[in-house]
Amino acid sequence: MILANLVKAVREQNYYAVFLEFVIVIAGVVVGFQVTAWNADRAEREIITQQLAEVREDIQADISVLETTLNASLWRFAAAEYLLTRIESDTPLPRLMLVFEFPIDRDMLPEITQDDHPTLLARVNLIRGRTGQRTGYESLVNGGSLRLIEDQELRAAIQRYYTGYEDLQNNLAIFRDIRAPAMTILYRHGFSLFSEQDLDTVLEAARSDLELTAYIRTGLELAMAQISITLEREEQAQELLALINAALEDEE
Repeated sequence: MILANLVKAVREQNYYAVFLEFVIVIAGVVVGFQVTAWNADRAEREIITQQLAEVREDIQADISVLETTLNASLWRFAAAEYLLTRIESDTPLPRLMLVFEFPIDRDMLPEITQDDHPTLLARVNLIRGRTGQRTGYESLVNGGSLRLIEDQELRAAIQRYYTGYEDLQNNLAIFRDIRAPAMTILYRHGFSLFSEQDLDTVLEAARSDLELTAYIRTGLELAMAQISITLEREEQAQELLALINAALEDEE
């Protein structure tokens, strides 16, 4: 229809009509491109929103895992300290020279009662921790959506958080590797990793075996390190979760 009108206007030398038809054609093309761009942008934002929601679920799961890890680490520290103060009752505990901080109030440590005595060595032996999921992050990266997030603070926080993912895996592996040689020491005294043991039997064995005492002291140091790492990781997770929540609220 537009083409027919244009041909007719040219034949009649109605240049105003020709100009008007050209404007209509160009405007239609521009509007068409704009609508296509709007639709593509909306679809892209919906994908990013969905992927950010997946990252949020992963972070929430991470926080739950970190709480479990922190609780086990606090118990390991408290149990090792309790044993060492009774093994080495005549001398103060050596100062811990570590690069890790211990940024918690001692009120966070569990209070050990007599009912806990049979479990103390098992708590020293227990190293709990998982690195969590990162399916949402992998969707962002593999789909090319991470670079499309306009909020630079959010984008940087996501990258920073998941950069530490492999570090966390490596730290857990190191902690368990350090514990592995202790199996021989424990077996020597008839102790298994996680069975209950009489407190006096454990104390007597440690006083007669410097290797066992050193292992318990190492458990204290490892607990201190893991507490510090876990608290730092949990703080990063909470900060990232707040940024993601804010971004998703803006999209609603």
